[in-house]
Amino acid sequence: MKQYVLAHDLGTSGNKATLFDERGALVESRVTPYNMEVFNSNWAEQDPSIWWNAVCSSSREVLSTINPKDVVAVSFSGQMMGCLPVDREGKPLHNALLYCDQRSTEEEQEFIQALGFDRIYQITGHRPSASYSLTKLLWIKKHRPEVYEKTYKVLQAKDYMNFLLTGEYATDYNDASGTNAFDLASLDWSQVILDTMGVPASLFPKAYPSSTKIGEVHRRASEETGIPEGTAVIVGAGDGGCASLGAGSVSFGKPYMYMGSSSWVSIASKHPLSDPEKIGFTWAHPVAGLYQPCATMQTAGGSLSWFAKTYLGNDKGKTLDSINDLAQESVPGANGLTFLPYLLGERSPWWNTKAKGAFVGMDISTTFPDHCRALLEGVAMNQKLNFAGMLSEIPDRRVMFIGGGALNIFLRQVLADVFGCEIVVPQFLTEATSMGAALLGGVGCGLYEDFSMIEVMNPIKEVVTPNKENTAYYEELTGTFADLYRSLEPWFNR
Repeated sequence: MKQYVLAHDLGTSGNKATLFDERGALVESRVTPYNMEVFNSNWAEQDPSIWWNAVCSSSREVLSTINPKDVVAVSFSGQMMGCLPVDREGKPLHNALLYCDQRSTEEEQEFIQALGFDRIYQITGHRPSASYSLTKLLWIKKHRPEVYEKTYKVLQAKDYMNFLLTGEYATDYNDASGTNAFDLASLDWSQVILDTMGVPASLFPKAYPSSTKIGEVHRRASEETGIPEGTAVIVGAGDGGCASLGAGSVSFGKPYMYMGSSSWVSIASKHPLSDPEKIGFTWAHPVAGLYQPCATMQTAGGSLSWFAKTYLGNDKGKTLDSINDLAQESVPGANGLTFLPYLLGERSPWWNTKAKGAFVGMDISTTFPDHCRALLEGVAMNQKLNFAGMLSEIPDRRVMFIGGGALNIFLRQVLADVFGCEIVVPQFLTEATSMGAALLGGVGCGLYEDFSMIEVMNPIKEVVTPNKENTAYYEELTGTFADLYRSLEPWFNR
């Protein structure tokens, strides 16, 4: 008899419902789009009712293709670092403040002044920031006291969906570690942080390992979603954590790189990242007992899209794909041209919102193909800097490459040469978060034996080996790339 896991990928632009069967095969998928409200320059909110409506409609659509009684578990991947206050009945008291909402910069500074930057990083594995949930809650406390006084729990997006399905308040370690209020060592809410900031720990739900069954679909939720009453609900994880699972990073080591408009690199570690320079940050891994060090750059694929739109324009003979062909007309090092890919400032490794993009090193012989090659090399060298500390801690020297950027065939080779290791490309490049959620659901309900099932769900299709001569050259060039940023940093900051 067929059995299925219903996985939801609850993002900021829509919800994707996906069915995976007992063999790990992707059977059916539906996307329900929705919008976010962006206003006051840097405020970003969503009405949580649109999440639930999307979950209900997308669930009914995919379940119409099978016998719904064959679904054995539901699990979520969800947008992270948000803040949704609900009352004792679980009713939202305010729109959800999203990860990209930056209104709480004043509260961020108060947080730093109260506990100290280094202390916060030591406890949470993250830099203190207005991007995280805690300062958003402190903003509500200060500016919406009538909301704060009625708040019974503060939830992440997927956790609110789980509550509507089961009536249970719960979160997982991975999502909790994106709040700036979670202690990575104890895997519990940080009493030091919450006491210092005057926030009761009771406002946050109990945290569990990501594959934990937290309840079952109740009758009313079943009527609205079409998911059979009594179906197991697995707590799930944040979208970044689920992407790690989908990339096969399910045991110690297992480095991978995701690339869309932004890009991050990550490994599975036995302990939080020890990083004196605080280049990266660490989440609790969806696999219990592991951690997920990570480093993120702002504009990776975004740089390629900007370049194609700006310099290739509407010429139908020159598309984003042609950057590959043009880049191959140049040589490693792009004949002395270097690109700094900092079009929206930069997070890792520099953490400078004022950083700018730049092509440096042009002379009368510089060509357009040189620009194309420098573009790809700049993205790759920035990620090499981000990866350096992580790769030194693990034995693996094969990097899984996922996301829409992994479709760029020549970039795969550039990454292999710059990183000096094999780049591994799986069958599914853009389904990692859905697969991660399904994997948690399958393991949590016993349908899948363990997390190694991902090797069946997303098998390796290509291995790109580095050119050793190019790697030796790029090793030196990456140092020059870093020196170039440092030399321009005073100008950026002016």
